[in-house]
Amino acid sequence: MVLLVILAFLLIIALLLLLGLYRAKTKASRSLVLSLKAELEGMVAELSRRAEQAEAESRRINAILNGMSEAVLAVDSKLILYLANPRAQSLFGPGSAEKISLLAATRSTELENIARRVLAEGRSLEVELSLWAGFAHTRTEQRFQAFAAPIPAGVVIVMEDITRLAKLEQVRKDFIANVSHELRTPIQLIKGYSETMLDSPDTMGPYRRCMEVIYKNALTMENLTNDLLVLSNLENAGNDRLDLSGMMEEQALAPLITEAALSVEPQAKKKNITVHISCPADLKATVHGSFIIQALINLLENGVKYSPKKTALWVSAYSEHDHVVLAVKDEGMGIPPEHLERIFERFYRVDRAHNRETGGTGLGLSIVRHIALIHNGTTEVESHAGEGSVFRIKIAR
Repeated sequence: MVLLVILAFLLIIALLLLLGLYRAKTKASRSLVLSLKAELEGMVAELSRRAEQAEAESRRINAILNGMSEAVLAVDSKLILYLANPRAQSLFGPGSAEKISLLAATRSTELENIARRVLAEGRSLEVELSLWAGFAHTRTEQRFQAFAAPIPAGVVIVMEDITRLAKLEQVRKDFIANVSHELRTPIQLIKGYSETMLDSPDTMGPYRRCMEVIYKNALTMENLTNDLLVLSNLENAGNDRLDLSGMMEEQALAPLITEAALSVEPQAKKKNITVHISCPADLKATVHGSFIIQALINLLENGVKYSPKKTALWVSAYSEHDHVVLAVKDEGMGIPPEHLERIFERFYRVDRAHNRETGGTGLGLSIVRHIALIHNGTTEVESHAGEGSVFRIKIAR
């Protein structure tokens, strides 16, 4: 009997323990389910928030692309077009919005080559090019500044229409060239007659002084028109690189430097200025010879004009990494630092009074810069007031 009571008591205890364990597990399960539910709801909310952000960002990007005056094209690594904003579609037609090749959409091998270069080199490119844009019978030749940059698995191209600016620039160039041509004859007549009168023994007293002023200013105007014509020709040459490339050839630089130095020798001797030449005999570069001589003459003439008597000029050429450097160093008055950034601008003068006195036109360094650009090169200057200057032309080898 006692044994039965003990067994019954143990059974009750076991049942109570089981009931407690069940309730604990049920409570834990319920807590786990609630926790999972909360986590899932949080994830859904976060995904929804991110989706809304992505959609808002997409709408902003589309609004920007749709409102841009520039044409935007995006292609994948196979040059298949997958994005063209409305401006691009207006240039190349609605078919440019479809997934077709860049060449088929734009009908431009130049744009295709630019995209291929960006993919191959992995760097951005900026070029100026002409395209026939528009629809069928309304297609016109337009000028664009194109910027192409690599993006993940593709290229994006942004094209700015500069047709109007290019036309205005051509009008400016034509005007300068035409006016310079028209002025040459009357200026030469004024110069010639004033020179004749100066040589005449009958021209005396105040009249001689008047003739000297007329002659000096006629000479300045002649130099100005000549420089304007040179600059105009250089600008036109720079816009037609294909024609100019046929006139480029690999040649030794030493003879070019020597010819430039000989050209300024008479002016240098008048001021007892010595011109030193330094150039390896075997140093060569692909250049337009007469243009390089012109650039060096301009730099050397400036050196003579702005250097004191009994000083020296150094003209040299040497290799520097993948460039050839042409340098002219003087012992002149130097250039204050605030003028260095603008020194190669046309008509910019550091010392206007001295420039008028020496008959300078303010175009010499601008001509040098254009000659460098024609050779895909750059110009730079290193100078300190009162310590002389070093002008350099860097040309890719």
